[in-house]
Amino acid sequence: MNKEEANQTQAGKEQKAPKEMDANDLPKVTAFQDEATREYMVSTKEVEPGYYLLESKSKKIRMLFPEEGKYSDLLSNFSKNEEIIGFDEYDKEANILMNGQITYYQGQSFLRKTDTMIEIISGKNKYSEEYQKENKDNTEISIGYKKSNFDNLDRKNNYSYRYFGFVKPNQSLDEGVEYSFIFTCKDDNQSCSLDEKIARDKVKKMISSIQFSCNKEE
Repeated sequence: MNKEEANQTQAGKEQKAPKEMDANDLPKVTAFQDEATREYMVSTKEVEPGYYLLESKSKKIRMLFPEEGKYSDLLSNFSKNEEIIGFDEYDKEANILMNGQITYYQGQSFLRKTDTMIEIISGKNKYSEEYQKENKDNTEISIGYKKSNFDNLDRKNNYSYRYFGFVKPNQSLDEGVEYSFIFTCKDDNQSCSLDEKIARDKVKKMISSIQFSCNKEE
Protein backbone atom coordinates (compact mmCIF):
# COMPACT_ATOMS: atom_id res chain seq x y z
CA MET A 1 0.00 0.00 0.00
CA ASN A 2 1.44 3.39 -0.99
CA LYS A 3 1.12 6.62 1.02
CA GLU A 4 -1.91 7.88 -0.91
CA GLU A 5 -3.79 4.61 -0.42
CA ALA A 6 -2.91 4.63 3.28
CA ASN A 7 -4.26 8.16 3.65
CA GLN A 8 -7.51 7.19 1.90
CA THR A 9 -7.88 4.18 4.18
CA GLN A 10 -7.32 6.31 7.26
CA ALA A 11 -9.83 8.91 6.02
CA GLY A 12 -12.37 6.13 5.52
CA LYS A 13 -11.89 4.97 9.10
CA GLU A 14 -12.34 8.47 10.45
CA GLN A 15 -15.58 8.95 8.52
CA LYS A 16 -17.13 5.75 9.83
CA ALA A 17 -20.02 6.38 12.25
CA PRO A 18 -19.46 5.25 15.86
CA LYS A 19 -22.40 2.83 15.62
CA GLU A 20 -20.55 1.04 12.80
CA MET A 21 -17.31 0.73 14.78
CA ASP A 22 -16.07 -1.96 17.16
CA ALA A 23 -16.64 -0.97 20.80
CA ASN A 24 -12.96 -1.67 21.49
CA ASP A 25 -12.01 1.15 19.10
CA LEU A 26 -14.36 3.67 20.71
CA PRO A 27 -13.75 6.04 23.65
CA LYS A 28 -14.06 4.21 26.97
CA VAL A 29 -17.02 6.28 28.14
CA THR A 30 -20.70 5.35 28.52
CA ALA A 31 -21.89 7.37 25.52
CA PHE A 32 -19.93 5.05 23.21
CA GLN A 33 -19.69 1.83 25.20
CA ASP A 34 -23.48 1.63 25.62
CA GLU A 35 -24.83 0.19 22.36
CA ALA A 36 -28.13 2.11 22.35
CA THR A 37 -26.48 5.44 23.16
CA ARG A 38 -23.79 5.29 20.48
CA GLU A 39 -26.54 5.06 17.85
CA TYR A 40 -26.88 8.82 18.39
CA MET A 41 -23.20 9.73 18.47
CA VAL A 42 -21.92 11.62 15.42
CA SER A 43 -18.19 11.25 15.93
CA THR A 44 -15.57 10.04 18.39
CA LYS A 45 -14.12 13.55 18.39
CA GLU A 46 -14.54 15.30 21.76
CA VAL A 47 -16.17 18.68 21.08
CA GLU A 48 -15.54 20.06 24.56
CA PRO A 49 -13.97 18.36 27.59
CA GLY A 50 -16.44 15.67 28.64
CA TYR A 51 -18.87 16.27 25.75
CA TYR A 52 -19.44 14.70 22.33
CA LEU A 53 -21.90 15.47 19.53
CA LEU A 54 -25.33 13.82 19.45
CA GLU A 55 -27.67 13.78 16.44
CA SER A 56 -31.36 12.91 16.63
CA LYS A 57 -32.65 10.01 14.55
CA SER A 58 -34.72 12.49 12.54
CA LYS A 59 -31.44 14.34 11.84
CA LYS A 60 -33.26 17.58 12.68
CA ILE A 61 -31.13 18.55 15.68
CA ARG A 62 -27.62 18.15 17.08
CA MET A 63 -26.37 18.99 20.57
CA LEU A 64 -23.58 18.41 23.06
CA PHE A 65 -23.97 15.17 24.99
CA PRO A 66 -22.14 14.25 28.23
CA GLU A 67 -19.61 11.43 27.94
CA GLU A 68 -21.23 9.44 30.76
CA GLY A 69 -24.75 10.01 29.47
CA LYS A 70 -26.80 6.85 28.81
CA TYR A 71 -29.84 6.57 26.55
CA SER A 72 -33.09 5.60 28.30
CA ASP A 73 -35.50 3.58 26.18
CA LEU A 74 -38.33 4.04 28.68
CA LEU A 75 -38.16 7.84 28.32
CA SER A 76 -37.76 7.93 24.53
CA ASN A 77 -40.01 7.77 21.48
CA PHE A 78 -39.80 8.49 17.76
CA SER A 79 -42.69 9.33 15.42
CA LYS A 80 -43.33 11.49 12.36
CA ASN A 81 -43.73 14.85 14.13
CA GLU A 82 -42.13 14.15 17.49
CA GLU A 83 -38.87 12.66 18.74
CA ILE A 84 -38.14 12.19 22.44
CA ILE A 85 -34.60 11.41 23.61
CA GLY A 86 -34.35 10.45 27.27
CA PHE A 87 -31.06 9.85 29.04
CA ASP A 88 -29.40 9.60 32.45
CA GLU A 89 -25.98 10.50 33.76
CA TYR A 90 -24.59 9.43 37.13
CA ASP A 91 -21.51 11.13 38.54
CA LYS A 92 -20.34 8.55 41.11
CA GLU A 93 -17.71 10.79 42.66
CA ALA A 94 -20.16 13.66 43.25
CA ASN A 95 -23.09 11.25 43.88
CA ILE A 96 -25.28 13.25 41.48
CA LEU A 97 -27.88 11.72 39.16
CA MET A 98 -29.12 13.73 36.18
CA ASN A 99 -32.25 12.71 34.30
CA GLY A 100 -32.63 14.50 30.97
CA GLN A 101 -35.26 14.54 28.26
CA ILE A 102 -35.19 16.38 24.93
CA THR A 103 -38.37 16.49 22.83
CA TYR A 104 -38.19 17.69 19.24
CA TYR A 105 -41.52 18.82 17.71
CA GLN A 106 -42.32 19.64 14.09
CA GLY A 107 -45.45 20.71 12.20
CA GLN A 108 -47.69 21.27 15.23
CA SER A 109 -49.84 24.37 15.62
CA PHE A 110 -48.82 25.04 19.23
CA LEU A 111 -45.25 25.69 18.06
CA ARG A 112 -46.10 28.83 16.13
CA LYS A 113 -46.14 31.06 19.21
CA THR A 114 -43.43 30.70 21.84
CA ASP A 115 -45.81 32.03 24.51
CA THR A 116 -48.23 29.18 23.81
CA MET A 117 -45.49 26.59 24.17
CA ILE A 118 -44.27 28.22 27.39
CA GLU A 119 -47.81 28.05 28.82
CA ILE A 120 -47.91 24.32 28.06
CA ILE A 121 -44.53 23.71 29.69
CA SER A 122 -45.47 25.82 32.72
CA GLY A 123 -48.62 23.77 33.17
CA LYS A 124 -46.70 20.50 33.08
CA ASN A 125 -44.27 21.76 35.71
CA LYS A 126 -46.74 23.76 37.85
CA TYR A 127 -44.58 26.81 37.29
CA SER A 128 -45.74 30.43 37.51
CA GLU A 129 -42.44 32.34 37.57
CA GLU A 130 -40.70 34.18 34.76
CA TYR A 131 -38.38 32.37 32.35
CA GLN A 132 -34.83 33.46 31.65
CA LYS A 133 -34.68 34.37 27.95
CA GLU A 134 -31.63 34.24 25.69
CA ASN A 135 -30.91 34.45 21.97
CA LYS A 136 -27.92 32.52 20.72
CA ASP A 137 -26.80 31.16 17.34
CA ASN A 138 -30.15 31.72 15.58
CA THR A 139 -32.16 30.21 18.43
CA GLU A 140 -34.46 31.62 21.10
CA ILE A 141 -33.97 29.93 24.49
CA SER A 142 -36.33 29.98 27.50
CA ILE A 143 -35.17 28.56 30.86
CA GLY A 144 -37.35 27.82 33.89
CA TYR A 145 -36.11 26.56 37.28
CA LYS A 146 -37.59 24.97 40.41
CA LYS A 147 -36.20 23.48 43.58
CA SER A 148 -38.47 20.66 44.71
CA ASN A 149 -38.61 18.71 47.97
CA PHE A 150 -39.38 14.99 48.17
CA ASP A 151 -42.25 13.56 50.22
CA ASN A 152 -39.79 11.42 52.17
CA LEU A 153 -38.82 13.85 54.94
CA ASP A 154 -36.41 11.34 56.49
CA ARG A 155 -34.11 11.59 53.53
CA LYS A 156 -30.99 13.66 54.18
CA ASN A 157 -30.72 15.10 50.65
CA ASN A 158 -34.42 15.76 50.38
CA TYR A 159 -34.50 17.98 47.28
CA SER A 160 -33.92 18.19 43.54
CA TYR A 161 -33.10 20.93 41.04
CA ARG A 162 -35.29 21.02 37.93
CA TYR A 163 -34.69 22.96 34.71
CA PHE A 164 -37.15 23.07 31.84
CA GLY A 165 -38.12 25.21 28.89
CA PHE A 166 -38.12 25.63 25.16
CA VAL A 167 -35.60 26.19 22.37
CA LYS A 168 -36.93 27.57 19.07
CA PRO A 169 -35.03 28.18 15.81
CA ASN A 170 -35.39 31.64 14.32
CA GLN A 171 -35.57 30.20 10.80
CA SER A 172 -38.67 28.06 11.34
CA LEU A 173 -42.19 28.70 12.65
CA ASP A 174 -43.29 25.13 13.23
CA GLU A 175 -40.51 23.31 15.07
CA GLY A 176 -38.74 23.49 18.41
CA VAL A 177 -37.32 21.56 21.35
CA GLU A 178 -38.86 21.16 24.79
CA TYR A 179 -36.39 20.04 27.44
CA SER A 180 -36.41 18.88 31.06
CA PHE A 181 -33.50 18.11 33.41
CA ILE A 182 -33.66 16.90 37.01
CA PHE A 183 -30.64 16.72 39.34
CA THR A 184 -30.74 14.70 42.56
CA CYS A 185 -28.37 13.08 45.07
CA LYS A 186 -28.67 9.39 44.25
CA ASP A 187 -27.32 7.63 47.35
CA ASP A 188 -28.47 9.15 50.63
CA ASN A 189 -25.73 7.25 52.48
CA GLN A 190 -22.97 9.10 50.62
CA SER A 191 -21.92 12.73 50.65
CA CYS A 192 -23.34 14.76 47.78
CA SER A 193 -21.93 17.87 46.14
CA LEU A 194 -25.07 18.95 44.27
CA ASP A 195 -24.73 22.66 43.52
CA GLU A 196 -27.43 24.73 41.80
CA LYS A 197 -25.04 26.90 39.81
CA ILE A 198 -23.04 23.93 38.53
CA ALA A 199 -26.25 22.12 37.56
CA ARG A 200 -27.61 25.23 35.82
CA ASP A 201 -24.36 25.77 33.90
CA LYS A 202 -24.45 22.15 32.71
CA VAL A 203 -28.00 22.52 31.43
CA LYS A 204 -27.22 25.82 29.70
CA LYS A 205 -24.20 24.28 28.01
CA MET A 206 -26.34 21.50 26.52
CA ILE A 207 -29.42 23.48 25.48
CA SER A 208 -27.35 26.37 24.12
CA SER A 209 -25.54 23.90 21.88
CA ILE A 210 -28.73 22.69 20.17
CA GLN A 211 -28.41 23.16 16.41
CA PHE A 212 -31.45 22.87 14.14
CA SER A 213 -30.95 21.62 10.59
CA CYS A 214 -33.09 24.54 9.36
CA ASN A 215 -30.50 26.96 10.74
CA LYS A 216 -27.56 25.38 8.96
CA GLU A 217 -25.89 27.43 6.30
CA GLU A 218 -26.30 26.03 2.83
